[in-house]
Amino acid sequence: MSAWDMRILAEDVNVDFLDELADLDDGDIVEAVHDACVLAASDGRVTDDERLNGQAAATIAAIWAGAPYSNGDVVENYPFIRNLIGSGDEALNEAATTVLENADTDDDLDVYLEALS
Repeated sequence: MSAWDMRILAEDVNVDFLDELADLDDGDIVEAVHDACVLAASDGRVTDDERLNGQAAATIAAIWAGAPYSNGDVVENYPFIRNLIGSGDEALNEAATTVLENADTDDDLDVYLEALS
């Protein structure tokens, strides 16, 4: 397990993102996670907040694809992270992979990338 999920999901902007996701129904959560990944993976200009939201979304997508998570508090506060395991599709996984491959971090993201592949 990695400190990555603990750090990225605790970023203030991502806590706000998670709060917004928690207010949505399951289908809309999956769509919002997908959209955040696609935006962050795009070649266009993205803000730092959009990049961080995309990294959080990509981490959630990896958890849905089977990556372990170490931040139990976040999963308790946002049960959709656990409840929607298996909800990602190939398009989401590809976008999430791109986001995580481009993440500028010293954290080892292999476990997340492996789950998405």
